Amino acid sequence: MKNKVKLSNKKIILTGGSGFIGSHLLESLLKDNKICIIDNEYRGSNLEKIKKSNPKLVKNIFFEKCDIRKKNDLLRIFKKFKPEIVFHLAGIAGVSTVYNHPMTVIDVNLLGSYNLGQAILETGTVEKLVYSSTSEVYGPTAYQLNEDSFTTQGNAYDRRWAYSTSKLFAEHVFVALEREYNLNISIGRLFNIYGPKQIGDGAIHFFIKNAISNKSLTIYDDGAQIRAWCYAEDCIQGLRLIAEKGSGIYNIGNPYEALTTIGLAKLIIELLESKSKLQHKKLGFSDIRVRVPNIEKISKIGFKPRIELRDGILKTAEWYKKN
Repeated sequence: MKNKVKLSNKKIILTGGSGFIGSHLLESLLKDNKICIIDNEYRGSNLEKIKKSNPKLVKNIFFEKCDIRKKNDLLRIFKKFKPEIVFHLAGIAGVSTVYNHPMTVIDVNLLGSYNLGQAILETGTVEKLVYSSTSEVYGPTAYQLNEDSFTTQGNAYDRRWAYSTSKLFAEHVFVALEREYNLNISIGRLFNIYGPKQIGDGAIHFFIKNAISNKSLTIYDDGAQIRAWCYAEDCIQGLRLIAEKGSGIYNIGNPYEALTTIGLAKLIIELLESKSKLQHKKLGFSDIRVRVPNIEKISKIGFKPRIELRDGILKTAEWYKKN
């Protein structure tokens, strides 16, 4: 069957492999494969920590510092490494970046993804592409929507939507490559991933770091926004499954661990026995009111979230205390 792939004894390119989700995926794949990481380390890197934790497997890691907007550099790396599988996680996210640098966000997420697709075609060795997209393509209310539901983007003058629109159009690029050139793809729409090694923006990331130091936790607007939180380890399970068995688009998240932002902040304060207080701020642009995934489709190929939110918060906090 065309879509079935074995994640062993493969040459894998991992864009964004030094970042949060990418570094977890790297550790998952490292033992059985040769991995080439493409990353410009825009927000820092987890790579040295991973090398120190896996000294016997360093020989399986190849690193290329590269901005995916530079097509010729990308193509040179692809032709040199000749990958069989590509996991594309490189991109620009984070509320502050989207707000202040929307052109950079669009440039990286859209042009960079287009360049990646061209490099895959010109190299001719890739058996499977897995693209990491976002739940934000569903718009401000994403409650139990399946993958065939309409995607919804807001007004172009609302800065919020530069990120999700660029990620959605990259989905269209890869689906077009599938249709026109028979490229084997899977797309994962990720719903609020958290855990150790997080780089950049993220509510649990900021809440835990501040709670450990007894600093105030910032709640934007009324704090009644609902999110379903998925631990990084479960996200990696989902990405691996859609690489091995998947075809098309899949929601990846944990619908069983949903609560309001203010509820999340209070839970973290309670679990970490913190003295932190809550402070409210105005966000200044649109926010997602509800984001809870429907995971029926990915469940059919074996996905099952395993880490409960309380356990995930404690695991994440323990990592931050040590690092």
